[in-house]
Amino acid sequence: MKFDQLQKNWDLFGKTDPLWAILTHSEKRNNQWDVNEFLRTGDEEISGVMNYIDTLHITLSRNKALDFGCGVGRLTQALCLYFDQCYGVDIAPSMIELAEKYNRYRTKCHYYVNSTQDLSLFENNSFSFIYSNIVLQHMEPHYSKNFIKEFIRILADDGLLIFQIPSNRISIENRLLSGQSTIKIPLPDSAFRAQITVLKLLTKVEAGSLISAQIQLKNISDITWPAMGDTDDKYQIRLGNHWLSQDGELLVNDDGRVHLPHDLNPMEEVNLELSMKTPIKPGKYILELDMVQEMVSWFKDKGSTTIKLPIQVEESDHTTPEIDLTMPIMEMHGVSKDEVLELIASSGGEIVDIQQDFYAGPSWLSFTYCVRKSPSA
Repeated sequence: MKFDQLQKNWDLFGKTDPLWAILTHSEKRNNQWDVNEFLRTGDEEISGVMNYIDTLHITLSRNKALDFGCGVGRLTQALCLYFDQCYGVDIAPSMIELAEKYNRYRTKCHYYVNSTQDLSLFENNSFSFIYSNIVLQHMEPHYSKNFIKEFIRILADDGLLIFQIPSNRISIENRLLSGQSTIKIPLPDSAFRAQITVLKLLTKVEAGSLISAQIQLKNISDITWPAMGDTDDKYQIRLGNHWLSQDGELLVNDDGRVHLPHDLNPMEEVNLELSMKTPIKPGKYILELDMVQEMVSWFKDKGSTTIKLPIQVEESDHTTPEIDLTMPIMEMHGVSKDEVLELIASSGGEIVDIQQDFYAGPSWLSFTYCVRKSPSA
């Protein structure tokens, strides 16, 4: 998405489920993170980063640090334990508002909304340390590549830059090794048999809100369900939901979706979390849960049994702007390792170390780059 849309999108994340948007642990969706627990993950991550730097035998100035894509300050706060002055920048005003609220180091920690496609608010050679993790992967490559160039511009001559970005999607062959095969045809009719059990779900909810259900799914057919779909997710097998009236009339056919984490063999079970948006109008509804093979059929249309649950949708306690009823999108993008290396060199940087990481999930090959300015720059 374009840069202004990207800002609106992440501002919406900040207004609806900010901590989960930063650390997407399935059990923490819908504002289930405890703030102190969340901030402790930042302390642990930065402690690990500083230990990693020690292994590189680099003498690092502790003057000024920058946390790019700081969100609510999870890592910025942790950096304050190691640096004299720390700066956090983020595209979303709502995230920065929360970062200021959680700021424990008022005199040494500073937050900024950055609405531009560069870091022009900072001068050349400003920072002893720059860190960015699970941020660049959520913007289109022409934006992330420009920010990498900007990192090197504002990095001090004796400073250190560490950033993470995915390189490319993992091949189908590697997915097979991790239990993720691809389906490119409709399932046979005998495969459309599922047993759906609700483990956790609120039955009284606010109108126009985001909710989630903890689901146990069992493949009771005699066919393995592949986890991956074809191009544009055609043929992918997912858990989804419908909203029905009390009389069983279909009101919303396409709402939430969640895909399989791996191939599901006959009689195998898996736990899933399905996120949904409740109807805007208060009243009594029926929530129907079913499986679907995209662009082929819902399982119920092939004879499988769905599960239907009564849900009471109540008037919201607060007025929500219309945009807040739209679900934000978490895009994923990568820049190939070769491109990143060429970009670093052409921008006046040099590689100190590269580590493969797993921050982008099982479908991506991802790397963390450790960079200093080239002496000749």
